[in-house]
Amino acid sequence: MQLTFDWLIVLENLRRGIMVTDVTLQGPAGPRIIYVNSAWLKMTGYGRDELANQTPRLLQGKHTDRAVVASIRQKLLNREVFHGQTWNYRKSGEPFLMNWYCYAIYGERPKPIYYVAEQEDLTELETLRMKQRLLVNPNDADALDFFSVLDEWKAKRKKS
Repeated sequence: MQLTFDWLIVLENLRRGIMVTDVTLQGPAGPRIIYVNSAWLKMTGYGRDELANQTPRLLQGKHTDRAVVASIRQKLLNREVFHGQTWNYRKSGEPFLMNWYCYAIYGERPKPIYYVAEQEDLTELETLRMKQRLLVNPNDADALDFFSVLDEWKAKRKKS
C-alpha cells in the first residue's frame, strides 16, 4: 500500500514552530524566511504577510545571546545540527525563551537546499524551574537573571 502525503497539511498541524529558510549564510542579511507554520505564527505573533524578505533575525533583541546565534552559522557550515536556547522576542516585543534545532535539508546534490528550524517556547516551563531554584537558593544568579528579563518587559508594558 502506498500512502500519499500532503506535507503542507502535516507541517501546518505540527505543535512545534517550523521555519524554513534559504541557505544564504554570507553577508549581513543572512538567510531569508521561505515558510513558517501556524505554530510558529502563534508563538511569535507575526502574520505570514509580514515575513516577506525577512530573516530569522526579526526575533532577536536585547537579551538574545549573540554567542548562541553565532554558533548556528558555524554548525550549519560544518554540516552539523544546531541545538540551543536563547531569549527571542515576539512581534509585541515580549521576550520568550526559545529552544530550537536547526539543520540543513539536502537534495540530490551534496549542498544544502534549505535550512529548517524546529522552535518551541520554553518560557512557562523554565519559569517553573527557575522558581524552584529560587526556593533552594534565593540568590541563584541564573534564576534572578531569567526573571529580570521578564520583569523588564512587564515594567516596560506598564509604562505604555
